[in-house]
Amino acid sequence: MYLQGVLIFTAGRNGCPCQPWCGQRKRLSTSPVCGRKDLRRLKRNSRMVNENPSKKVLVPYILTGYGHFIIAQAIALYLKKKQPDWDVRLFELASEFKDQALERFYKRAWRYILQMPTLAAQVVFGVEEALPALSSFVNGQLIHSAVLKAMGFLAGYKPDLIMSTHWGCTHIFNQARNKVEYEVPLWYVYTELAGGYQLMNCGADKYFVMSDEADKALKGEGIAAEKMEKINLVVRPQFAEQIISKENARRDLGLPVDDFILLFSVGGEGIGPTFGFINAFIKTVKQGRILVATGRNEKLFDGLQAKFKDKRVTPLGFREDIERLMAASDVMAGKCGASYSMEAAIMRRPFIVTSIGAPSERPNMKYIVENGFGWYTSTPAQFAKLLETFVTDKIVYQDAIDNLNKVSRINGAETVAADIVDSFKH
Repeated sequence: MYLQGVLIFTAGRNGCPCQPWCGQRKRLSTSPVCGRKDLRRLKRNSRMVNENPSKKVLVPYILTGYGHFIIAQAIALYLKKKQPDWDVRLFELASEFKDQALERFYKRAWRYILQMPTLAAQVVFGVEEALPALSSFVNGQLIHSAVLKAMGFLAGYKPDLIMSTHWGCTHIFNQARNKVEYEVPLWYVYTELAGGYQLMNCGADKYFVMSDEADKALKGEGIAAEKMEKINLVVRPQFAEQIISKENARRDLGLPVDDFILLFSVGGEGIGPTFGFINAFIKTVKQGRILVATGRNEKLFDGLQAKFKDKRVTPLGFREDIERLMAASDVMAGKCGASYSMEAAIMRRPFIVTSIGAPSERPNMKYIVENGFGWYTSTPAQFAKLLETFVTDKIVYQDAIDNLNKVSRINGAETVAADIVDSFKH
């Protein structure tokens, strides 16, 4: 299904007295996950049987990385598939509110944390003694202006439900709805696979988590058990439905059928000693290829093309068909952002964690390793040793495959969408 009918809110003054976010919209383009014919059929069916009158569902996120957006997008896609006539709006809070405080804290500061030495980043994000002060700051002065804007937005748009994928959005809309006394359900998907922080206790009426580890962690932060719902992993539809076979994916991409292929995602920030890991692969794997996905980091992409002339190294810029690259690979590697990790698990691809981009990702790494879905190699030397093991001991690789085969392919995004629809039936 195309993301047709899912709208992204565009802030702009239009004379509304409640300031000013009341109606300007634009289409959000994305890659297709099923055909236009299917979409027309969905719309036709909705006209014949419409059990739920049209509703407004707001899906806010903050673009600190693509993970929060990906999960928001997945939920929106399934919701529109179930209710094509509903007004489902993806809403990037910082840019739509044009709020400099949010831009500085959630986006610029986050990129700065990603580039900090590991110990320093852990102090900023992970020291329990610092979190109450940080939480107070976030709930107080930082988001004051954003709360005022959210109050105006709620008064103008009047959503029937808010489905947030970022704790910052949830804090803001929770305060806004209380101040204007607007009773709207506020739900939140916790986007990490494990771990939890005080900031995640953000005032939602319902929390979705994707593992027992995350469930335990958030309950430890004071969130009531009756507010929690455990769901399967959340991925975009193309990662869970009609998955491409390895053979077909390699044929489509022009890759050798019999080679060992590793997909190495270094992220938009270029985290970790990228060149060292690539050199380790070249020295260790004689019949194979490493596909290096650099995202939107054009500087890194150009650097890889200039440095590596070996045909076993294939630099890749931003791609819309990442699911095809995953399907073509034997193993995936890179930093363990939650969305990338979940996509690896759903695609049944063992995952080598080579770097931890933010302290919140450390619990994700532990989740992957402790569940037998992959390994952690923080240096090129450890990475090379693991690749050598794949050659000498097939059981190590096969054990990971066996563990991944137990992961459900029922998409948590579809469960969330179904819960939203069901909530309006009662």
